[in-house]
Amino acid sequence: MTEQAPPKSGLPERPVLIAFLIFVLVGGGASIAIRVTYGELAPFWSAASRFALAAIVFWILAFIKKIPLPKGRALLGALIFGILTIGLAFLLIAWGLVATPASIYQILMALVPLLTIFLSTIHGIEAITRRGLVGSLLAVIGIAITVGGASTADISLPHIAAILVAAAFVAEGGVLIKRFPPNPPIMTNAIGMTAGAIILGAVSLLSGEEWTIPTQTDTWIAFIYLVVFVTILVFLLYMYVLSNWTASGTSYGFVLVPLVTIVLAATLVGEKITVNFLIGAAFVLVGVLVGALLPSKTKPEIVEECKDRSGQVLPRCI
Repeated sequence: MTEQAPPKSGLPERPVLIAFLIFVLVGGGASIAIRVTYGELAPFWSAASRFALAAIVFWILAFIKKIPLPKGRALLGALIFGILTIGLAFLLIAWGLVATPASIYQILMALVPLLTIFLSTIHGIEAITRRGLVGSLLAVIGIAITVGGASTADISLPHIAAILVAAAFVAEGGVLIKRFPPNPPIMTNAIGMTAGAIILGAVSLLSGEEWTIPTQTDTWIAFIYLVVFVTILVFLLYMYVLSNWTASGTSYGFVLVPLVTIVLAATLVGEKITVNFLIGAAFVLVGVLVGALLPSKTKPEIVEECKDRSGQVLPRCI
């Protein structure tokens, strides 16, 4: 006797979808806050300090919840995630944002879903589909249209290349962690951010950055927002969504975040929402719908849940 598995759906469970939306909304202010901290803090030092503080918070939470330290491959997976997604990626992002306009940065990071699809296929985790490719390309086109009116003068190609490599590291980290035993999100972030903060701090020291403490109110507000809401809350939500959804589906957050960023910039700076924004937003939403959220039309697989290895029907299924 056999049972049919239900058709696969692109939509995750409601708590996961809510976490995904909060991750997108809160993460939208990250790039604005980072640029504010650059007024007083050196780039690598700003990143290292916020990840170090967040790591301490996650270790305290892990201690309170009595979450055991993972061993073997579970520990290795968390370390690799931290090295790629936090240490190396934010090392390049911190340097790249110094000479790259925020609009161009957002376009480049919108490539994460497309990179995730290819990397997932290379690692044998998710099969590449035409729909996924079309959705990713539509989303990237949408971001390009949305921020197409921004000035691209004085762009540094090395800094742009750094952000492209950072996007690849983010995508690779999200894919590779799927190949290792899962950990609670709190523990994964505690380990990952510790590894990332060590890398960022070492580079900050080697580059001769001055480790200063903010003196201006705006810098403190931006830094606290980055630590509490972005580095702790958003990363916790990201790991929760990643552990309960596909790597490619989760990566679409990097496409939606720029739209939130532009809305916040318009609200805080007084910029008008242009026709480019409306057209681009439509492209992005359609891309996300096509590439990640619509149910799959593949035929349901037959699940042999009622037979033993010899093919005999189990008593509980009679």
